[in-house]
Amino acid sequence: MGMIKVNLSSKEKRLEDEFPLDRDFGIYALLSNIHHIREMRFSRGDLDASILLLDFEDSMNKTNLTLRQQQTIYLFFEKDLTQQEVAEILQISQQAVSEHLNNAIRRIAQYNMEREEEFYDSVHGKVSA
Repeated sequence: MGMIKVNLSSKEKRLEDEFPLDRDFGIYALLSNIHHIREMRFSRGDLDASILLLDFEDSMNKTNLTLRQQQTIYLFFEKDLTQQEVAEILQISQQAVSEHLNNAIRRIAQYNMEREEEFYDSVHGKVSA
C-alpha cells in the first residue's frame, strides 16, 4: 500500500494567509466564505478550518460587538441578505448597515491584532521603547 504525504503546515499556512484574523480584509474574507469554511470541516475533514472558526468565534465573543453589529453580521453574512434587505429588516439606512459591518469587522481585527501582539510579547519578552 502506498503512502500519501500531506504537508499539514502548508495547508494551515494557506488558511492563515487567506483569512488573517488580524486584518480587516481577512475578517471580511472569512465572513464572506463562512459557509464554505464550515463545509470544509466535514467534507474534507479539515482540522485547520475548525481551528480557524473556533479562533474567529472566540474573537467575536470577546470583542463585545453591539447588538446592532451582531445583527448586521448575522443577516448579511449568515443569511446572505443584501445590505438593503438588512436595512429594511432593522429599519435603518443601508449606509448604517455598511457602517455597522465595517466597524464590527474593524473591531474584530483590532482585537486579534492586540492578541497576537500580546502573544508575541509573552514569547519574546516585551521590548521597551
